[in-house]
Amino acid sequence: MEHLLQPNEVRTLGRPIGKVADEKLIAFITEAEQLHIKPTLGDELFLRLLEETETNEEIKVLLYGGTYKDKNEKIHSFMGLRVALSYFVYAQNLMSGDIESTRFGSVIKNGDYSTHISSKERSDAYNNSVEVAKTYLKECVDYCKSVGLIKSAGRPQFSMGGITIRKIGK
Repeated sequence: MEHLLQPNEVRTLGRPIGKVADEKLIAFITEAEQLHIKPTLGDELFLRLLEETETNEEIKVLLYGGTYKDKNEKIHSFMGLRVALSYFVYAQNLMSGDIESTRFGSVIKNGDYSTHISSKERSDAYNNSVEVAKTYLKECVDYCKSVGLIKSAGRPQFSMGGITIRKIGK
């Protein structure tokens, strides 16, 4: 497999995207895989995901979601890595074009009485989508740790906006 997700799957797994060219979606998929998924899961597991999708049951559950029991026999349910990735792609789509997020998905505003989406609205919609994607990704990392696919998660290397406050000194 070249990518964890195909453009037609992006349209159905996360929030509806509408009429966006496949080439654009593939670019967004590549960016999201390289900026969010690979740094979080690590290169080794990321490459295994591309190669062992159909042959390894743990990887299949990671990609498609499901339920599992942790070490304390507590049952957990999660959406899967493909859904998390589709939300990262959706967020990239929000920030890249002249579109608006509605309850019906992303729409291009080009009618006579349409107004362009403001930078603040676009930023708010982007931040909301990234927050959902990060939550789903965290659930995937928890699953990976529970079943032994990774020992500890890495931290994403790239900042996609927002503020980080660190305490310096004592």
